[in-house]
Amino acid sequence: MNNNQRGCLAEYLFATIAMQNGFNVSMPLLDASPYDAIIEKDNKLYKIQIKHVSNDRKRRRNDVQVVLRRTNSAYKIEEVDFFAIYFEDLNGFFVIKNTEQRSIRLSPNGIYKNKFNNFVQFT
Repeated sequence: MNNNQRGCLAEYLFATIAMQNGFNVSMPLLDASPYDAIIEKDNKLYKIQIKHVSNDRKRRRNDVQVVLRRTNSAYKIEEVDFFAIYFEDLNGFFVIKNTEQRSIRLSPNGIYKNKFNNFVQFT
């Protein structure tokens, strides 16, 4: 699978899991928006940027650095509410609020461990 296919797979996996968690999911038809999906529940909308971290990504110990940029700048808070990062080794998503960070370091036991498959934080 190439990177584009992996990214598409992560987007569809996220949409499926979000629906299983009671969300309505909308996805833009074009690649021009800064978000990959909008999820809605209880009349609240969240713009989600979805990333994919593959098993073959270069790692340091048991963690991986994920770049969260659009071209050369961070995603603005008004553009994206959350990042959903598919971690292939764990077959799940880290769901992390956008604070205009440019990158984060993820690991199964790191500071974001309570954000793994945590869809409750949206409600």
